[in-house]
Amino acid sequence: MSLNSNNTTETEYKNEQIEFLLEEPSMENFLKEILPRILPPGYAIGVNCFLRPHQGKSDLKKSIPRKIRTFSNFYIPAKVIIIQDQDSSDCKELKQQLLNICSENGTCPVLIRISCRELENWYLGEMEAIEKVYPSFKAKSRKYKAKYRNVDKLLGSVELSKAISTFQKGYASKNIPKHLNIEKNNSTSFKHLITGVKKFLAD
Repeated sequence: MSLNSNNTTETEYKNEQIEFLLEEPSMENFLKEILPRILPPGYAIGVNCFLRPHQGKSDLKKSIPRKIRTFSNFYIPAKVIIIQDQDSSDCKELKQQLLNICSENGTCPVLIRISCRELENWYLGEMEAIEKVYPSFKAKSRKYKAKYRNVDKLLGSVELSKAISTFQKGYASKNIPKHLNIEKNNSTSFKHLITGVKKFLAD
């Protein structure tokens, strides 16, 4: 922190740019709620952290080479974080494919995170948050069932659409994250996102 002429505090932001390349707008909505809770001091959305949603996997894949080239030669240090759904792909193979595209097009630091299998699986990692937005979804009666022991193996959007007749991806992505307790989430891939972003920005 520093003081300006009026003796009020101003945040000292890191002189680097962080680009979040995202598969779709729902992930942007999600991160707008989650990132302010986990970003290290000196980072803020809209200041030196920017969320770049795409229109699906193909659109994201097409844009990565150009963006990696741009931020490998940027006027200030830059890092890129790519977040994509796994869907039916092999998680390790998908991550390696994205890393290969990045390494072929530049040298800026890159972090790849895959949501297993979809963003909606991260909601299932803390069912109480779902119930606060959709009261008909009874977390207590579901969370201890065998099928939910590893939420990353489910098709999250299918599960939620079956359980909640009014479920909409856009509405859910804006509202469920407001109630998520980061420390309580049971999704392994969500935990990897949190620890990965913190470490990546601390390095």
